[in-house]
Amino acid sequence: MATAQTLIDRALRLNGVIASGQSPTATETADALIALNAMLESWQTDKLNVYAFVDTAIALTAADASYTVGPSGDFNLTPRPSKIEQCFIRISNFDYPVKLVESEEWFAIVDKTTTTSDIPTKAYYEPSLPTGTLLLWPVPNTANSLHIVTWTSLVTLASAATAIALPAGYERAIAYNLAVETAPEFGAQVTREIAKIAAESYAAIKRMNHRPIMTHSALAPIFHQRRTNIETGG
Repeated sequence: MATAQTLIDRALRLNGVIASGQSPTATETADALIALNAMLESWQTDKLNVYAFVDTAIALTAADASYTVGPSGDFNLTPRPSKIEQCFIRISNFDYPVKLVESEEWFAIVDKTTTTSDIPTKAYYEPSLPTGTLLLWPVPNTANSLHIVTWTSLVTLASAATAIALPAGYERAIAYNLAVETAPEFGAQVTREIAKIAAESYAAIKRMNHRPIMTHSALAPIFHQRRTNIETGG
């Protein structure tokens, strides 16, 4: 797990402000933290959400296999997550993974209501609106702690000590781009290789966060299931 300080330290090493094994001064750290938060804010306006992982837990209810996820839901998360990354049951500081399955595997379970267990082994998440639904199998019969790990939008790092769990690729992209961002303030020179990695890593997470735009037409019902013969034109 990274902290704002580890990201700052790496960025300042990359642009030569500090050497390996050295630490920045308190003033340098404060200035770099301002630059880091400003950069993350600019990424948000570029429609590139900066994500971190968040672990949210609730107590299961015996005989209840369905839990809402989103604003005012059982898992009170805003905004509603479109995806759950991990799911597990915690009992006395031991974690038991719950397999997140796709719809085909979930609907292949014949008996979803009468089979019970103190530790569910499968979960299916339906990201409906305004709240998603997390379904468990077997049906829990004990009020153990259910944890889900989701992506949350990272807005501001309050201090250099703030800890963040970043998805794959984010730490590299933030560190290299922060090196480019802070170089003018610290009188450093950005090498061509660092600039190249900064651009490539930024582009990689932008592709990862891309969501295709779905287009709809009011004429769709008129032409629904109508076919054209490309030979006759009919």
